[in-house]
Amino acid sequence: MIARADLAIVGAGPAGLAAAIAARQVGVAAVVLDDNEQPGGQIYRQPPRGFSIDPATGIRDDQARGRRLLDDAARAGVSVRNGVAVWNAKPGALYCCQGDEAWTLQYETLILATGAYERPLPFPGWTLPGVFTSGGVQSLLKAQRIVAGKRVLLAGTGPLNLVVANQLADAGAQVLAVLELARPSVFDLLPMLAGRWELLAQGIGYVGRLAGRRIPIMRGWTIIEARGKEEVQSAVIAQVDDEWRPIPGSERVLEVDTVCLGFGLLPSTELSQLIGSEHRYAPELGGWIPVCDEYCETSMPGVFVAGDGAGIAGSLVALEEGRVAGLRAAMRLGRIDPKEFSAQAARSLARLRRLGRSRAVLDRISRPRPGLFERITPETVICRCEEVTASEVRKEIEDGATSLVELKARLRVGMGLCQGRICSSTLIELLAQGTGQRPEDVRPFSQRPPVKPIPVSALLALEEACHD
Repeated sequence: MIARADLAIVGAGPAGLAAAIAARQVGVAAVVLDDNEQPGGQIYRQPPRGFSIDPATGIRDDQARGRRLLDDAARAGVSVRNGVAVWNAKPGALYCCQGDEAWTLQYETLILATGAYERPLPFPGWTLPGVFTSGGVQSLLKAQRIVAGKRVLLAGTGPLNLVVANQLADAGAQVLAVLELARPSVFDLLPMLAGRWELLAQGIGYVGRLAGRRIPIMRGWTIIEARGKEEVQSAVIAQVDDEWRPIPGSERVLEVDTVCLGFGLLPSTELSQLIGSEHRYAPELGGWIPVCDEYCETSMPGVFVAGDGAGIAGSLVALEEGRVAGLRAAMRLGRIDPKEFSAQAARSLARLRRLGRSRAVLDRISRPRPGLFERITPETVICRCEEVTASEVRKEIEDGATSLVELKARLRVGMGLCQGRICSSTLIELLAQGTGQRPEDVRPFSQRPPVKPIPVSALLALEEACHD
């Protein structure tokens, strides 16, 4: 089956919904596709339909903000088709699947609001049951009110761990500590105030509630090992220097049953790569990101990116980028002229400039540093899908491998179910260290469809339809 749309939007998080609302308000009805059961994305994740749960306070706040955005979308006449996996993209066409049904969506303009996934960082014991990403633990809480463990340690860098720590404590978990790698001073944080008053107020609230519960925020500390036989039983933590290398002699052992890791996010760029957009390496924004102009348009005319899939920046930026992309797509379609676009997008563009200045400070504080990857032991598993260890990766680098393509051919890294999402960022760092290249010189894995798991029956149905 072939469907058609003037504007297609992939992703129904803050960026995708904001884009659809802005476009609809100037007369463009977008086809919005999302692979989750309900719209809202990760930050505004709603419980499944039919669930009646009493979420913890912090989760209730997120879901209320998401509900308001969803209500705005409904009032604007935006509809979202949920449960749809977009598994391939070409200029002018998306390939979609829902259950056993597969079809092609031809579009005039496209907005990719594909979001991000968490940055995994290997260390000894990270594959033990009981080691989670912080976002994964938050998803369990938001969607089904499941608390991952009883004695919880959070480690990493950035604001997400503060949020999750409060949400876990609200839900009844014993949070032992939040380990924060960075040690920002007041003078580091002052430039962040402009344009981020909402986040500042939220951040003060999160820190204050942790202090009230006597949950320590240990700045300049990290986890270096998780221990246990069948599951996590303890965690070894240590102080770190300015390059985030563990300081010998500072080690401590904590008895825990759950470890939450929050080391930042990586943009989900599979579709923007498949479609042929130019990409650049920006470590402060999560790694490889699509090249785009100030109006969110990529090197492919009529193709836009917005939100964390365009570079990690958070929900406030995602909302404004989505609105700009939606209006710019409408201009591309001839529904508004350049003068009207400038008038309607001016406020969002100004706010994006303010947010960009303050965001640069947080990017600098939380950028990954060499010590993160130097704690990897030879036995540490790097590629979980294929169970490839660091010693195997380093041996191939010593034997002449200089790219991810060569490592993939020799070790099968990146060929499992995650398609390199778990291992690629670490492999890039190991290649850079072992070959003397800069990380930006190591090209990411080439994308191959399907970028999402889909039933073979759907592919067969699509092939049969193409031959009819």
